[in-house]
Amino acid sequence: MKQVLERETLYDKLSMDLLVEFYYEINRNIKKSILSEAMYHEIELIKQAVTRKGISLLTVC
Repeated sequence: MKQVLERETLYDKLSMDLLVEFYYEINRNIKKSILSEAMYHEIELIKQAVTRKGISLLTVC
């Protein structure tokens, strides 16, 4: 099994409120094709930062 080491990112320094806003805004803009699907990488970084803070995000489709 391959283990991925998670490094601290800029997102780790942001407040939970700001992280949640970024998460939903980026997802919304990807769905509207305002942002490319390459931004899903940013979504994963945000999810990792939120998880390190002990919270999980619900995915709303």
